[in-house]
Amino acid sequence: FSKDDVEKCKQKDLLEQMMAEMIGEFPDLHRTIVSERDIYLTYMLKQAAKQIELPRASENEPRKYIPAVVVGVVGMGHVPGIEKNWNSDLKIQEIMSVPPPSASSKIFKFVLKATVLGLLGYGCYRVGHRTVEYVLSIPATQTYLQRLSEIPQQ
Repeated sequence: FSKDDVEKCKQKDLLEQMMAEMIGEFPDLHRTIVSERDIYLTYMLKQAAKQIELPRASENEPRKYIPAVVVGVVGMGHVPGIEKNWNSDLKIQEIMSVPPPSASSKIFKFVLKATVLGLLGYGCYRVGHRTVEYVLSIPATQTYLQRLSEIPQQ
């Protein structure tokens, strides 16, 4: 990237055009990466910007608040979404929860695990079988086994 390319990306018109193309071509990706993040960033900035209650010396003393000063550093692409969401009631629970897996994804995971375990078991069998044959073919092993068979049983 050249310096001119970076400066072009900072232009608001180009950014809006890129976002519009992203919405058109990849709506689910835009929803996940931009829209839901805008909601989350707005919610967190609003939480941080709540007024702070000062401690009171007694119950009779009136409550005093000081405004919170918050500086949020966000990407340029999130500013319009934060501005749009700022005055709305945000439902953050919807984007913070993960939906339960579907039946097809459960079946796929089971089949994948069974396949991997099956291949691993078969590989162990093949390696183990050859290893046992090799160890039994060594003359020292055969001599040792012959001596063991000659020991009288008590």
